[in-house]
Amino acid sequence: MQHTLSESSPARLFHLDERALDHKLPEWARRTNPIVRRELGIYWKIMPIDGWQIGRYMAFQGVIIALSLLAPFLLALMMPFATISIVVLPMVFVLYIYSLFHLTIQAARSMVNETVNDSLDLLRVCPRPLQEILYSKGAAAVWRQIENLGLVIIGTALCSLPLLIIFYDQWVNAVEQPLLMRVGVATALITSVLRIPLEAALGAALGVLVGSMVRQRTPAQLASALLLLAYFVLINALRLPAWSTEIRFIVETVLPLAVPLLLITLCFRLAVWRLGQD
Repeated sequence: MQHTLSESSPARLFHLDERALDHKLPEWARRTNPIVRRELGIYWKIMPIDGWQIGRYMAFQGVIIALSLLAPFLLALMMPFATISIVVLPMVFVLYIYSLFHLTIQAARSMVNETVNDSLDLLRVCPRPLQEILYSKGAAAVWRQIENLGLVIIGTALCSLPLLIIFYDQWVNAVEQPLLMRVGVATALITSVLRIPLEAALGAALGVLVGSMVRQRTPAQLASALLLLAYFVLINALRLPAWSTEIRFIVETVLPLAVPLLLITLCFRLAVWRLGQD
């Protein structure tokens, strides 16, 4: 009875349980995971991204896009906010690039440190598959930048819609193909938000892969950063040609999600294979 009263006490509402903040994540990605906690050190008390709040922002904008089929003037009402987007999004982009390259370098440095300190073998005797150990190393690097990434996601979710309306009105005529244009805008908005955590995971995966192959800190960090830069050059170069509407839809909304997922899987599998050779 005493335990029940304690659990239902109003004081419990003010008790911050760090395990409850990210309990929906896989075990290897939680800050309570011993490998992640070890990497974060005193920085483990970080507030994670509020996915529900982001979802509400996105749902509200989705409703506006849907209602604009019946009331096209709603899209015109968004245009004054384009000035805010032009001012805010470059700052968001700079913060995003800073965060991505920092977490990539951190992941590479962390892996090299395990080799330099001869502690990788100790990690491998943990009752966890090697792949999950590497996942945790990458997750810790992402956690280090999670607050910056949260700001990036919020800025992208709130400020992208006006510019997407302008861009897609150029590619798909809103008068001749109103439904296709709005589907393109809505899909591009979702893609622009989802690609942020995916590319963060990709940066961490690149760092883990390079750190498992290169045994010196500076070359590993530089190689990881260059690989991440090469990814961005490639994914954006594909947007330059004058594609047909169908191909452009794939380039703008499918590839930014599919390519990181493929590369993340490949990076971790290569890292597991490389470490398995030692």
